[in-house]
Amino acid sequence: MTRKSVLILVGVLALAAALVMLDSQSLHTARAEPEIYASPVHAGCYLERIDRCKIHVEPFTINLVIGQKLVQFRLVATREGSGTTTIYDFRPDLTNPLPLTGTTIMPTLVAQDFAARCGETYSISLQGQDTGDRDLLNLGTTVQFTCPQGTYSNFLPVIRK
Repeated sequence: MTRKSVLILVGVLALAAALVMLDSQSLHTARAEPEIYASPVHAGCYLERIDRCKIHVEPFTINLVIGQKLVQFRLVATREGSGTTTIYDFRPDLTNPLPLTGTTIMPTLVAQDFAARCGETYSISLQGQDTGDRDLLNLGTTVQFTCPQGTYSNFLPVIRK
């Protein structure tokens, strides 16, 4: 091979390498579809005592794609102006992951009522992850609601004789 041929070959290889590098940088990572879904999330707030409020979360279901198992789910309360707080964090048993059969999980929450500050505005979100998802996903969120403020006399009718 002559010196001219070697220089041309090196130039072609360098150009090919530059094109491969340029092309690999322009690739976009494909994002996997979530493999976990949930029924609508419903929650509200009520006055438990004169100075104590509670957030009530209605029962919900979590649906997984066939072959997937639940890794975790959380209920997260977002208080306007104060950030977020995890109010319920659930992890299944590693040796018997949920669902045991089928694709639907209906959690029986230890508590459906969670402490809240009266007069504050909240929203509740359900986050979940299964074995097919890399991170927690937001499965549903309520609109904002404000906990009542006052005393029972403000909310209960007065009985007069």
